[in-house]
Order: sequence, then structure tokens, then C-alpha cells
Amino acid sequence: MEYGCNCYSDEHYLPTFFHILDPAGIANWSVTHVDWSEGKWHPKAYRSQDVTFELMRNITSIVDSVHVTSNERKEIQIRPCLWNGNQRPCYLFARKFLPETLNNLMALFSNYTSI
Repeated sequence: MEYGCNCYSDEHYLPTFFHILDPAGIANWSVTHVDWSEGKWHPKAYRSQDVTFELMRNITSIVDSVHVTSNERKEIQIRPCLWNGNQRPCYLFARKFLPETLNNLMALFSNYTSI
């Protein structure tokens, strides 16, 4: 593995598997929002005070997939998130929410019911 490449198998296995099954794909972007803005080896970890309605609205309103290459060029690639030719929100999931965020998340999504 060359330096500058951050490739973790658990984050790439399923997208690679689905691409092998259907190269045209149902989505050609990550469906998990990850905040790499801090420029560290690990993404930003959301703390309790970070979990607000505005954060959730911002994450769910993202309609362009932005990728910065891991090579020295750090190229920015922006593609619309399309589903059957229609632009849609990009993310179904988000990470990294620390355990302390649970109460705030449950308050925001209070109509959630468990089985």
C-alpha cells in the first residue's frame, strides 16, 4: 500500500461487491455521510452538542457527492447523486456518532418505534 492512500476494506467491500454484480449500479456514490473536514486519519466524531436539527437537515439535503482523491494532487470530484436519472439526497446513513448522542438523536426522531 502506498502512502497517502486511505483504503479500509470494511468501507469498500459492499460498494465493490455491488459494482461487480451491477456495474451500472443503483448508486455510484457512498451512501454514508462522513465528515473528513478536520483533515485527520479518522473522520469527525459527532458529540452530543453537535446533534441538532440543523445538522440532520444539512446532511439530508446534500445532493452532490464530493470526493477528494488521496493522491498528492488532491483532486476534487463532484458528481450529482442520481437515482433513476433523478437527483436525490446522497446519504442514507451517517457516521461517527458517539454513544453520548443517542438521547439527542432519539429526541429529534421521537416518532421512531422499535420492534
